[in-house]
Parts: sequence; structure tokens; C-alpha cells
Amino acid sequence: MKVASFFSGIGGIDLALERAGMEVVFQCEILPFGQRILRKHWPAVPMISDITTVKETDIPEADLFAGGFPCQDLSLANQGKRRGLEGERSGLFYKYAELIEKKRPRWVFIENVPGLLNSAKGEDFKVVLTTLDELGYGVSWRVLDSKFFGTPQRRRRTYIIGSRGTLGSAEVLFERGTNPVSSGSSRGTRNFIAPCIGEGLPGANLFSIQHAGIGRRASAGPQGKGYRNDGETYTLDSRGSSDAVCKTDAPFGIRDTAGFPKRLDGHRFRAIGNAVCVPVVEWIGERIIAADSKYYPELYR
Repeated sequence: MKVASFFSGIGGIDLALERAGMEVVFQCEILPFGQRILRKHWPAVPMISDITTVKETDIPEADLFAGGFPCQDLSLANQGKRRGLEGERSGLFYKYAELIEKKRPRWVFIENVPGLLNSAKGEDFKVVLTTLDELGYGVSWRVLDSKFFGTPQRRRRTYIIGSRGTLGSAEVLFERGTNPVSSGSSRGTRNFIAPCIGEGLPGANLFSIQHAGIGRRASAGPQGKGYRNDGETYTLDSRGSSDAVCKTDAPFGIRDTAGFPKRLDGHRFRAIGNAVCVPVVEWIGERIIAADSKYYPELYR
């Protein structure tokens, strides 16, 4: 399957879908730092910087359109400033939908923050679902957390799949029967939603300090998070307000301490904060391929 990637960032979605067995044939990213990362890893893939300038003829034939349109106007971290789809950044969804309408890929992939679900009292999410439905896509959505996919970080994201003319999207995001999940404290080992990813995390070896939350009550809202050492870190965000402090045997970590010079890793932290969890999208990508081969068997002969 061929993928046209939009709002590509540093290529987390692209990497995940390639690991699943797809091929990236187009990218679109406006930030220079992200462009440098993409050109390093996908030097032969055509790229356009500004999605508002993309024309139908610029996009190669692709089976899947993938992208997480900007979340800043939807995120709960932006308390009091959520403009939803009326915002300049998150409103780029409409341009994404316009390109989907013109090219009609078999599959559509959208990733965004859980705040999309309640933005404008649910009206923005209704717009997204209605738009894809009117374009002829069966639509399914699910909130998945990266901590159930082999990473020691909490990163809840809304994943929306559209399958043109079928309900294959539901087969991608949902499985028959029940899924094992952790209960009670997350300390120590756990089960995963994704059965293909390992058996569990090792004992806790990750410590996290949320600097914006120091001295605040737990009820202070999304930024009142404080300190934890239960084997997972808070969502690493684009502002760098969560520092992962790991033991020496831990393979994960962005900073060693809060004293790491921001001028050296500011772009990196912003990019990672805006990125996706690769194992989650890889799991989704594999299931898209399985469903695609079921609904379009003639393409796999």
C-alpha cells in the first residue's frame, strides 16, 4: 500500500506505516526542523511544506492518506484558548478533507488529541465524522494509550480510520472478544491491548517530574501532575514540561535532568511532544493491510 503523509512532523506515522509494510510516496510538513528530519530519512520522497498550497495534481496515487492535523486549538492543555476547528491551525482539517475528496484514497487515517472529542461541546468531532461520512467513508474511532503498546509513557490519542465504501475501519480498530488491561496501580508488569507487542514492561525503572505541577494540588488541572515513579511517565509535551529521569539501565529517556540546556534540544522536544507513538500506529497499519487484502483481494494476487 502507498501512503500520502500530511502534517508529517518528524515522520512518526510514516515510520510506523513503513514498518507495517507500506510505502510512503508523499510528505507535507511546514516546520523546517521536521523537514530536515524527513529529508534525511526519506530523501527520494517528494515534499511540499504548506498544505494550503497542495493541489490534487501534486499528490501521487496513494491508497492511504495519513495525518494528524494540528491539535493546538483542540488540546485540553490550551485551557481557555481552545478555538477548535475555527482555529487557524486545527482548522487545516478542512484542507485535508478537501484533498481526500479530490483523490478518494481507499483509506484515511487521522490522529489527534482526545480533546477533539469534546471540542465545541462535541460539535467539532461531529464535523470530522460527518465530513468523512459524506465523502463515502465508513468511520470508526478509538482512544488508545501508548502505555499499553510497550512504551513507558502515557500518551492517549484519538485514532480515526475511514474506509471507502466499507466498514473495514471497525475491523482495524476493534477486535472480537475482550482485551486484557491493567487494573489498579500501574507499578510493575502489565498486560497490553496489542497482543503482538511483548508480554509486559519490566519492573519500574522510570522516574518522571512534571515541573509545571510542582507545588500544585492534584486538582490543579492538566498541568498539576507533580511527581511519579510507577514505571511510566506523563505525556511528553511540546513545551518540555515533563522530564523523564531514568535509571542507568533504562533504554528510554529524553533528558537526563531538568538542567539539560533547552537551546540544544528545544526543537527535538517540541517535535517529540507533537509526535505519535510508533508502536500504536504500526499496530493500526498492520490491521489496515489485513483489512485491505480482505476487501480488495484482486490487488494482492
